[in-house]
Amino acid sequence: MSRKSWLKMVPTENCDILMTFPDSIDDHTLLWLLNQIRVGIPQVSIQIRQHKHTQAHAFFITTTFENLLRGAEQMGMHKAVKPQYGGGMRRFSCEEDNIYENIDSELCFFTSQERQSIIKYWLDNLRAKQGEVLHNIHFLEGQPIIPELVARGVIHQMFPLHEQRILNQLMTSWVQAVCERQPLDDICDYFGVKIGMYFAWLGFYTNSMLYPAVIGFLLWILAEADQTSQDICCVVFALFNVVWATLFLERWKRREAELAYRWGTLDTPAESLEEPRPQFRGVKRCSPITGCEEFYYPPWKRALFRWLVSLPICLLCLCFVFLAMLLCLELQEVVMEVQELPGITRFIPKILLAITVTICDEVYKKIAYWLNDMENYRLQSAYENNLIIKMVFFEFINSYLSLFYIGFYLKDMERLKEMLATLLIFRQFLQNIKEVLQPYLYEQNKLGVFTPKVLWELLQAIMLKYGRLALGKAQASMTAYSFLGPRGIPVTHTANSNSETKRRGDLKAGFRLTEEEWDMNDCVLKQRKVSFTEKVDYQDVNTETQAGYDSFLEDSPTLVEEGMDPSSIFDSLCSLLFLSLHSLSLCSKTVQTSLLRYISLENATVSSPKESYSLCQRRKNISEGKEEKKSWIDPPEEPKTVTLTQAEIESCMQTYEDTLQDYQEMFIQFGYVVLFSSAFPLAAMCALINNIIEIRSDALKLCTGLQRPFGQRVENIGQWQTAMEAMGLIAIIVNCYLIGQCGQLQRLFPWLSPEMTIISIVLLEHFAILLKYVIHVAIPDIPGWVAEEMAKLEYRRREAFKV
Repeated sequence: MSRKSWLKMVPTENCDILMTFPDSIDDHTLLWLLNQIRVGIPQVSIQIRQHKHTQAHAFFITTTFENLLRGAEQMGMHKAVKPQYGGGMRRFSCEEDNIYENIDSELCFFTSQERQSIIKYWLDNLRAKQGEVLHNIHFLEGQPIIPELVARGVIHQMFPLHEQRILNQLMTSWVQAVCERQPLDDICDYFGVKIGMYFAWLGFYTNSMLYPAVIGFLLWILAEADQTSQDICCVVFALFNVVWATLFLERWKRREAELAYRWGTLDTPAESLEEPRPQFRGVKRCSPITGCEEFYYPPWKRALFRWLVSLPICLLCLCFVFLAMLLCLELQEVVMEVQELPGITRFIPKILLAITVTICDEVYKKIAYWLNDMENYRLQSAYENNLIIKMVFFEFINSYLSLFYIGFYLKDMERLKEMLATLLIFRQFLQNIKEVLQPYLYEQNKLGVFTPKVLWELLQAIMLKYGRLALGKAQASMTAYSFLGPRGIPVTHTANSNSETKRRGDLKAGFRLTEEEWDMNDCVLKQRKVSFTEKVDYQDVNTETQAGYDSFLEDSPTLVEEGMDPSSIFDSLCSLLFLSLHSLSLCSKTVQTSLLRYISLENATVSSPKESYSLCQRRKNISEGKEEKKSWIDPPEEPKTVTLTQAEIESCMQTYEDTLQDYQEMFIQFGYVVLFSSAFPLAAMCALINNIIEIRSDALKLCTGLQRPFGQRVENIGQWQTAMEAMGLIAIIVNCYLIGQCGQLQRLFPWLSPEMTIISIVLLEHFAILLKYVIHVAIPDIPGWVAEEMAKLEYRRREAFKV
């Protein structure tokens, strides 16, 4: 990717965590927070800097190795033990530091992710004293300071910096290595256990998807023979997918336990006293556990909001989804009735439905976050669990409602297959495009490279170039001098001189302009530089003019000409403004009046347009006579090299929104594969191809387009395991119902009566559920070798410390 093509990034040294502040921050707040950090963490190192591009203040935070060791002990970090002391992983202890591997090397003992986690632990445990106040923020005694300031917006963002050396290795061994195994240990060391566990699950899910993809493809080929073969393949593949889903989930539990054991998170004790969320609010009371002052929110208020607000809003969203689905299906009926239309037009309503479903996903995601925030959960775990419930409930209805309608109400397997194929393929395509492009465009917009102004200037340059070429060819036979030639020089002479002149570029716009676009008369060139006369906002002229003036001064290579009186800078600017107003016929009277009023307020002595034009001509003659003299108005001869630090560039990147969105996307795909297996056997093949791309696109997104997230230690994938097991149970019911209602059993066994058909479907369903339960019981969640290794390590540790 060429996201840094116009920037030369300078690596940021001696910084683990970057803390940035909004533009409105005052010095008192910065000094107060700086004092709190330095008093609370004595050995912390903080540098205060101001970014060149965004002009935002930032704290560059790191700490000493001794402080990291104390932090690792306090937060209970697990580290590898030397073989002579039993090996394996154990909670770090400063008193027994000699038993841990690589303890003598400050560079090798902690990974960059562990360093950042320890510093974040120190920062999150800065507590406020009794009566601590910062402006209008009144802290409770013992309340964490940093999370509260982040929640209030006093701290804009706090994130760890990327380590370019390791990131380059991951780009080679992970992002670009499409046909190789993922370096899961490296991913875990760099991004943390939670993200490492997600990519391990995604890779395991993709490998497991190979079996239904191949079987489904073979059955799809065999089903083309006749109706009987199609019915047999449908029933066989539905039962196969139910068994496959159960085996996949049970095998993943074992793989999950192996990874948790390797990464030191298996059987991690839960926190007995979890800190409240910074966003949690309520009335103040004395805590019955700690005896300190805390916030309390009555549970009946949360329940009341959930039933009277959250539930009606969710139902309203589902009604909208249902109406959108009916409109798309009615549009498809209209399209299919018109015989003159080509056959491809029947997919247009399905594509519209897929786009509608994708848009509804994004809208409801924001609604779900807002409802969850308003329900005001005290603990982060409760907040995440309720958010997952909301998202899964809505996604299930939004993604599968049209399929249930076609399969259960219309009972049309052919339309069900077409709708499933369209939703699965088109939604995955849109999701991959959004995941790759959105972080890139966000960063470019924050850095000022990708803006509507840049696109407009680029479009103007292209139109100007081809317009001038066409007009020049049309008038070449009529006159020897081109209307667009610079300074009245003939076109032939201009063409000959183009090879001698240097090309100049508009650096801020992010693209180069050829000499042909730059070769205009000086007055027009100055108009181009002072661009706010062309792009002024009609609603707020004064504000936009001031912004353009500031940008004009910032972009100038030098502030004044050599030997020029600084007091005459504004007079020259006014002259250029009058010249622009005089020459631009596109500028309305209202804008001209507003600009004149703005100039008259700034400077009482303003020359007339004619005088300004004369002044411009005099300045042009002087500049022609002295070629070596450079003006602050003229564009630079060579493009500037914009050099920004790594910290500033990463502060303009988008934040990683946890693994919720990634798991949700795969959960919906898993439902498409197992719920309607009997309708579209190629669904698994489409999902397999998408997942191969998904792994690398998610890796690319994390390595190039997003800020580095803080590492989190987890034991498993959490509630998503339960959600997918529930999906497998629902898949049994749905597939059995489709087999019975769509005529497969009646065609295979014509002697069955309607009552016998229903009984057969119920028996088949109960048999599939029983088989799923038997598989669940027969396969243990933790492999035997993992349990044995854990017992051996515990025995060796006890024996080693007896000596």
